[in-house]
Amino acid sequence: MNGPLQYSVEVTTDEPVGDSIVPGTEDKYAHASAIAVVEPSCTFQLPEEDAEDAEFPTLTCKDQVWDLNRENLAELPSPQDLFEVHLAD
Repeated sequence: MNGPLQYSVEVTTDEPVGDSIVPGTEDKYAHASAIAVVEPSCTFQLPEEDAEDAEFPTLTCKDQVWDLNRENLAELPSPQDLFEVHLAD
């Protein structure tokens, strides 16, 4: 995957598999890796050049429209509204 919004993780268990019915696995450790991609869910139009400095763009996120208002920051979208995260590998 290309892009700045991705995270790679590699993990190994602290303890070995241990005694099992499969001979030779008592000293084996479990390993896993994954890549998560963060993608924006929203689009917006930049304000016109002659717009007031206090004007924020309107965000359109899937089926939701957010009219951002500097005077009322209590109703901001959550990260779940703004982004989608999924496993890529």
